[in-house]
Amino acid sequence: MQSHPSSSIQAPATSCGLATASLVCGICGLFLGPFTGIPAIITGHMALARIKKSGGDLRGGGKAFTGLILGYIFTALLPILAAAGFAAGNAAITKAKRVTTLATAVAIEMAVNNFITEYGTMPSNGSTDTTLTTITDTGLLEVLLGLEGKLNTRSIKFLSVKEGREKKNGLAYSSNGRGVVGLYDPWGGGYKVRLDLDSDEKLDMGGETLDNRRVAVLSDCPDRKAGTKDDVKTW
Repeated sequence: MQSHPSSSIQAPATSCGLATASLVCGICGLFLGPFTGIPAIITGHMALARIKKSGGDLRGGGKAFTGLILGYIFTALLPILAAAGFAAGNAAITKAKRVTTLATAVAIEMAVNNFITEYGTMPSNGSTDTTLTTITDTGLLEVLLGLEGKLNTRSIKFLSVKEGREKKNGLAYSSNGRGVVGLYDPWGGGYKVRLDLDSDEKLDMGGETLDNRRVAVLSDCPDRKAGTKDDVKTW
């Protein structure tokens, strides 16, 4: 009787569960960053090691490799992108605040100049140039707002600015509405208003002389220090 060589049937390779886990964690890293990115890296390395040692009994090397790469990308890249986005967002907010600050400073300067045109005098008493601050020297604001009747005898409202909240980014009235607590920039500081009370049409602004000016306004902005590059000023 003729014998036939026995034929062996090789069982198909099974999929490595760690490879699948790595791929799933890597994909979730798109939304969760390192929270699933790091597990994707760990399970990806473990899966590739097991697949290599199995001698072909395990499959899923592509899944493990993809999960591993996604894990590295989303663990390292997303925090960088998030930080960049946060910085860009802060820069946009700061820019918007500076635009608002400049608009208010210009409104104050225009109000003073319109007062001078209307009455032929300054909206503050004195004979030497002085700097008034809108959170301490509120008398100037009351004159420009028409709330004072000695200098602004016709109670004309020269200054129109929005009301602020919590002493920031606008005008704050007293509880009875008849007086002013202050006019604040977006960072909670006051505007500095330099007035030409000696009528020589020159203003000394910290060593810088402004000719043909009766008023100039500035805000120290976030650092609250005059003369730094973040100042907002009307000249």
